[in-house]
Amino acid sequence: MLPVFRIPERAWDYENGRYYKTHEEHLSGVPEKLASAWTGGRGYLDLSLLDRNDAVQGKHPLTYLIDEAGTHSLELTPLISSISTQGHLAATSTAHRTFGRGAAIQLPQADWTTINPSALSTLMSTVSLTPGEIDVIVDFETSDGPVTEVAAIAELASLRSLGEFRSVTVGGAGFPDLAGVPQGTTEYPRKEWNVYTSIQNKLFQQGIVTPDFFDHAIQNPDLIELGVDPRFLSISATLRYTVAEKWLVAKGELFKGRGTSSKGGAALIPPLEALVRHPEYATPTRSLADDWIDAVIAKSETPGAPQKWREWATVRHAEVTVFQLSSLP
Repeated sequence: MLPVFRIPERAWDYENGRYYKTHEEHLSGVPEKLASAWTGGRGYLDLSLLDRNDAVQGKHPLTYLIDEAGTHSLELTPLISSISTQGHLAATSTAHRTFGRGAAIQLPQADWTTINPSALSTLMSTVSLTPGEIDVIVDFETSDGPVTEVAAIAELASLRSLGEFRSVTVGGAGFPDLAGVPQGTTEYPRKEWNVYTSIQNKLFQQGIVTPDFFDHAIQNPDLIELGVDPRFLSISATLRYTVAEKWLVAKGELFKGRGTSSKGGAALIPPLEALVRHPEYATPTRSLADDWIDAVIAKSETPGAPQKWREWATVRHAEVTVFQLSSLP
């Protein structure tokens, strides 16, 4: 498993009408944090959310982050796409000349070779990389269903005709919009996983090498709330929980809200108690997150706050997905 580290934009100080940090301050501690959070030694670096690309210590942000991460034994490979700036692409070429790591190229549907034949070749030419130096990420975004499966299989065939890429990965962003989700345990289909397994099965039956899989874990990138003043947010106690073909969303009362109605972390305990009664709890494999859930219900662990809930939900999602991938033919 290799993560894509998507560096967020700077946080805005709504009270004082400015960013909390300068561009350089925002990036200066990132490499050490990444290396501390991920001990796998390698990953991809996505800077598409940064609000500016000014130099940091005399270097392009991509160059700075890759160099500094290397001092913490973390090898980062640039992720680029058709929206990458010329400066970003130049820094990608420089990184390859220095470290020989190539690049990952993300292809949203509009840039698939079956739709826009020049998009991939133009990027490859701009960064002076060959297929064997490129990890292609075929992104079907929020699409799903049989039409998406057929289109993705056609795209994979088109890519095979262009050469032998270092790797090819297929996936999308199917996590739902949770606005208005009711209290209790609500089920949502894992659309991108269901599309991928259908593609994987069809190609396997044909004796064709199957692609790797990616997703955005328990977050839909199109639904990231950028520019929302946190002072006016009401936050319900919610845990996102991955099972074989679904997400279970366990929602309780307010963790934070106006007035005296909010209950803090204690608001998560009733939805967790309901979650463990769900027939798919702790399936298709048990994870470290389940141990934490059981401990919270037993009151030997505190419920914590939304950041902790996202962390445990991500742990659960990663462990389930790795287990499922290891079980595929």
